Amino acid sequence: MKYFLFLIKQSCKPPATGTPFFFTAMVMALLSATTLKAQTGPFSPSDWPASIDTNAVVDYVVIDPNASFNTPQSWNNVLSLAGGGDQTFTGITLGGLFGDQTTATYLNIADPNYANYANVPVIDILLQVYGNGFLYTGSGNGVSVSFLEGQVGHLIGASAGTFPPGADNAQWNWVLFEITNSIDSGTGFRYVGDTSYAVTAGGQFGGVNGGTLRWQGIGPGVAIRAAAFGPQGAFGTTNQVNVFASGSVCAPEPPVNLTYVDFNQKITNYLTVINDSSLGETYTLQSGVGPAGDLRTAIQSTSGLMNFGILSNYLGLPCNTPRTMEVGLEFYDDPALAGTSFGPSQYATDAQGDLATFGGTPYTLTGSGLWLKAAFFIPSVDLEGVGTTPLTGGPTLVINGTAPFIDRVEIGVIRAGTNALAGLTPDPDYYMNPLICETNYGYYAEWDPHDGVTNNLDVGNSGGDQNMVVEMAGPSNDRRLAEAPAPGSGNNNIQFALLNEAFGPSLQDNARVSMLLTYYDDPALVGATLGPNAYQTFIGTGISSIVGAPAPPYNVVVTLAGTGQWKDAYFELPNVNFNGVNQGPQAVCRFETGPPPGSSKPAVIYVSRIRYDVIRPCGVFEGINMLQSISITNTITNLNINWFGTATLQSAPTLTGPFNNVFSVTNTLTNSYTPTVANNAQLFRLLYPAYPQYLSTSPIYSATP
Repeated sequence: MKYFLFLIKQSCKPPATGTPFFFTAMVMALLSATTLKAQTGPFSPSDWPASIDTNAVVDYVVIDPNASFNTPQSWNNVLSLAGGGDQTFTGITLGGLFGDQTTATYLNIADPNYANYANVPVIDILLQVYGNGFLYTGSGNGVSVSFLEGQVGHLIGASAGTFPPGADNAQWNWVLFEITNSIDSGTGFRYVGDTSYAVTAGGQFGGVNGGTLRWQGIGPGVAIRAAAFGPQGAFGTTNQVNVFASGSVCAPEPPVNLTYVDFNQKITNYLTVINDSSLGETYTLQSGVGPAGDLRTAIQSTSGLMNFGILSNYLGLPCNTPRTMEVGLEFYDDPALAGTSFGPSQYATDAQGDLATFGGTPYTLTGSGLWLKAAFFIPSVDLEGVGTTPLTGGPTLVINGTAPFIDRVEIGVIRAGTNALAGLTPDPDYYMNPLICETNYGYYAEWDPHDGVTNNLDVGNSGGDQNMVVEMAGPSNDRRLAEAPAPGSGNNNIQFALLNEAFGPSLQDNARVSMLLTYYDDPALVGATLGPNAYQTFIGTGISSIVGAPAPPYNVVVTLAGTGQWKDAYFELPNVNFNGVNQGPQAVCRFETGPPPGSSKPAVIYVSRIRYDVIRPCGVFEGINMLQSISITNTITNLNINWFGTATLQSAPTLTGPFNNVFSVTNTLTNSYTPTVANNAQLFRLLYPAYPQYLSTSPIYSATP
C-alpha cells in the first residue's frame, strides 16, 4: 500500500530524464482509470453526461427552457416531440425541473436530419427521464423498450431490451438505449434514413405520425426533459450511463383506493374538507337542500376554492408513485345555477410539492333539478397535496359562478401493478358526464342507404389512409349501395361518421358499444377479414387516446367464406370515446379489412349497413342492446335462455307465432330463463322498449333483414 501511494505522488511531477518506461506507463494507466471512473454515472441532470463524445455528430433537444447545458459545437438542436392522436404529452414540473410527460400510448421523437442515419447500423438514443413507477412493471422489472423504425408499409420494431433497474428514484436520470438500424429486405435501405419514399404529412421525418423513432407502448406517465440521437458510442456506453442515484425507500401503496366524507349521512372515511379563511378555502353547512322529496344536508363553498385533506395517510404517502386520481362530487344541479362550472385546479406532481394545473374540462351545471354524481380523473397526482401538510391530499377544486351544494366528496386512487385493487375505478357510480344516466342522450344509430336510412350515422371522411367509395355491390339478384375501401388506393380502412352528437358529447365516460355490420361475403375474397381497428378511449387518466383493437373477446374478426351473400357480423367494444379516429367531429371506431391468404393487396369488402347500440350502464336506458343474439346453454338438468340487459323475452311454438311474453326485466345486466315446458319445441325472441322518436332522425329499423 505504501508503494502504491508513492507512485501516485511521483506521478504528479513531470517524469525526469531517464525515467523507466514501465513507470511512466503505470502512471498513465492510473490516470486513465481515474478518468474512466469520472465518466461513469450517476450523472447530474444539470448537464449532458460526462461520457459523451464531444466530436460526434448528434441531434438533440432540451425541453426545459431553463436548462443550461454545455453542448458541443458539433451537436444540432433540431429534435422535437411529435404530438397528437395516440402520442400526446403535456408539460410538467418534477423535482423543480420542467419536462414533457406522456398522456397517451407513445412517445414519438422527430429528427429532420433522419437521412444522416442511412449508413448508420446502430443508433444510440440518450434520454433524460424522471424516475418513477411508470418505467417498471408491477413486479418491479423494467418495462420493455422498443422503438418503431421506418415508414408506413415498411416498419419494424427495434428492441432496446428493458428499462434498466434502479431509476425508480424520484429524480431526473440519464438513460442510454442502443437500437439496430436494420436493412429492409424489401428496399435494400436501412429503416431509418431511407429517403426513397414519397414525403407525406405523416412521414416527413422518416417515420410514422410525424416522427422518426417512436417509443412504443409506454402509456401515460413517462416524463422526458432532454433527448439526443447519435451513432453508436456518441454518448458513451450503457454501462457508463445507466447508473442511477439511490432513491428513498417508501412503504408500499396500501390495498385501499377510496376515501370520502358524506355531510348528509354525517360519516367520513379518512377525508375532510378544509374550512380555513386564512387559506381562502371556506364553506357553510345547510340542511333542507335539493328537490322536494329528496332534501339533504350539504355544504356550499363561500370562497370559490375547495381543498381536501386525507387523514392518517390513508391512501398512501407522498413518496409513492403518483397515480391517476378520481375526484367524485355529489351535488345538487340547481335550476337556478345553470351555467355554473366547477372542476379540479392545482395538484402536486411530486413529493417536493411541485404543482400542475388540471388540463381537462370542468363540469357545467344544466339545471336538471337532480342530485348528480360527477367524476374527474386527473393523471399523475402525488399525495403531497396542495398546502394540506401535515395531511396528504389531492387536487384543489375551483368553482366559476355561485357554488352548488355538495353533500358528498370522494377521492380515490387508481392502483397499478400488483396492488390488490389494480386497475379498478374507486367508485364506478360517479360519471364524467352524469347525464348518460338520464334520457338526454340516445343509444342507437343506423346507416342503411339501400333502404334510405341515415339515422344519425353516415359515410365517413375519405382521404389519407382511409380512401373509401360508396357504390353498388353484391350478387346480381341483390345489388345494394355499400361502402368499401377505394379499389386500387392501397388503403384497407372503412370509416363512418356519427351525426348530431346522437350519443351525447365526446366528454363522457367510456361507452360499451355493440355493432352490427352487413357485409358482402365476396366469393373472390375467401379468407379475407373484417373487424374493428383503431378507436378513441379514456385510458384511466381522463385523457382520450387512440388505441387498437382490444384484447379478447372483443378483438375477434369475421373471415369471409365466399357464400356470395350479404352477411351480418357482430362486434363489441367495451370502452369507446366518441372523438373518433381521423373522423370529425365524432365516430365510434375505424374498421379494417385484411387480405385473403396469399395476397398482399387490401381487401375491398363492401358494407351495406351498419348499426350501433350504446349499452348504457345506468338510468332508464340501462343495458339495452338491440343488436345482441339470444344464447342457449344446455346443462344436465336444464336448458337456459340467456341475454344481456333490459328486454322482454317472448316465446312461440312456431315461427309465425303468436309470440307471448314469458319473462320481463328492467335494468338487469345479465339474464337467464329456464323454460318450464319440457319436450316441446319453442322459439324465443327479445322485445325491447320502443326507441324514443325524439332521439332519431330516420326510421329505427329498415325492412331489409
